[in-house]
Amino acid sequence: MTSVHLQRAGRLAVVTLDRTARRNSFDLAMLGQFEQVLHDLGRDDTVEVVLLTGAGTAFCAGTDLAELATLDAATTMGVQRRTAELVERWYRLEQTTVTAFNGPAIGSGAILGLASDLRLAADTCFFTFPEVAFGIPLTWGGMAILADLVGADRAKRWLLLGERIDAARLHQLELVTEVVPPDRVADAGTELAHRLLAVPALGRSMTKRTARLAGPRFDAVATDSYLGALSVALRPAGPYRRPEADRHPEADR
Repeated sequence: MTSVHLQRAGRLAVVTLDRTARRNSFDLAMLGQFEQVLHDLGRDDTVEVVLLTGAGTAFCAGTDLAELATLDAATTMGVQRRTAELVERWYRLEQTTVTAFNGPAIGSGAILGLASDLRLAADTCFFTFPEVAFGIPLTWGGMAILADLVGADRAKRWLLLGERIDAARLHQLELVTEVVPPDRVADAGTELAHRLLAVPALGRSMTKRTARLAGPRFDAVATDSYLGALSVALRPAGPYRRPEADRHPEADR
């Protein structure tokens, strides 16, 4: 079944993550589908703005850890490399990108959304990064994105302590332009997209290109795939679970 939908409406395209039974977390099939969407958008010169959102009540819970636990070392290495490339390709997409966080974004799911040019969120949205508590690092090029947007010191604290960042704090930090009720997310995302479409395409494109020069240093996390695969290989056997006393129910994947 398709877990990533691409819908075009003139100069606007909407990408929807739709694997609601697993809180829109990425398994191998979904990863391949998103890669195909990136390929299609990269060859489409009719689309100028792309809106990314999730189906259901969650935006994205990152990697499907239940599947990850079943993969061998070589496959895990490949997955970690592909997810890092996916985020960088989304960040470098020629079109202007918008994320509408329709709900919680966990770990690398938050990273994917943050790689967009502009972002807004439902008031039910929060970020949390539980990877360290699982015994693995944040991958998907996550440190490069977070360090660029909020600074390396704050990013490190979020990761080491697994802090929860609610929608109000996301707005305060200007990680999102606005916070709206959940039933307004789709309309607010579309309205923001149309505001962008009202701006000349050349100006948007050149602004995005110049911003890349000061953007995330993806080369700084080139070892993400190796570290991620190694940590999975060395971690104790069993399901990924945070310590019971320190687990947010919403963060379970």
